[in-house]
Amino acid sequence: MKKMVPVLVIGAAVAGFVGGQAMRPRPEGVLSGHFDELSMMPSAIAQEKGEVMPFGYNSPHDPALAPDAPPITYWNIEDIRKAHTELAEKAARALTQAGTGSSQSFGGGPVHVQTRNFSIFMLYRAHREQPVQSLTKVNSVWDDAEMHAGAYDFYVITGGTGEMIVGGKIANRQNLHDKDGIIPGEYRGQPIEGGQTFKVKAGDWLLIPPDTPHQPKPDVGGFSYMIMKINVGVYPWSLVR
Repeated sequence: MKKMVPVLVIGAAVAGFVGGQAMRPRPEGVLSGHFDELSMMPSAIAQEKGEVMPFGYNSPHDPALAPDAPPITYWNIEDIRKAHTELAEKAARALTQAGTGSSQSFGGGPVHVQTRNFSIFMLYRAHREQPVQSLTKVNSVWDDAEMHAGAYDFYVITGGTGEMIVGGKIANRQNLHDKDGIIPGEYRGQPIEGGQTFKVKAGDWLLIPPDTPHQPKPDVGGFSYMIMKINVGVYPWSLVR
């Protein structure tokens, strides 16, 4: 009988362990994937909650991937060209007025999109004949170079001609300030040292990675462009300029 005691104790322990495992809840999905139906495929998050597809795609339990997605939008090239002309006229008027500030940049046109993943808008860069003091206190006919930690800049040139200086290092580099103080990850200054020069004209495209200096140098007549800022991961949009 004494020899049976250890066997009974071990048997009871095993039974208790098995019973405890049976009572435990099934593993829930984690951020990197789901365990549903023994699948380790990453969870796909869909915009529309229609038919649930294999591997949990379009599952009603997942949030929408793009809850603030813009509607289907079409821009006619004639409207873009018209916007270029209107922005050039707006810039020409502004640069003849006192107190117009240090920027050659003028926004407008029909393109205005902002989501949590990207933004799209249209800008015009005017040509300046006489130097003025830039944001970083440099006397120059050019706007300061820029450098963004949190976003790609994708340019589509929509009118005019000029140069984009990209890469290298920004001399006199300073953090950008606004009314609330320093903006982390946003830098301004000039000139760019060791950069690459691209001659740009209507129809050209240019992708600028994060943390890459870039400076526009418009020809006489200026140039306009559509710019898409693509957020890096979940970088705070409030810091992107």
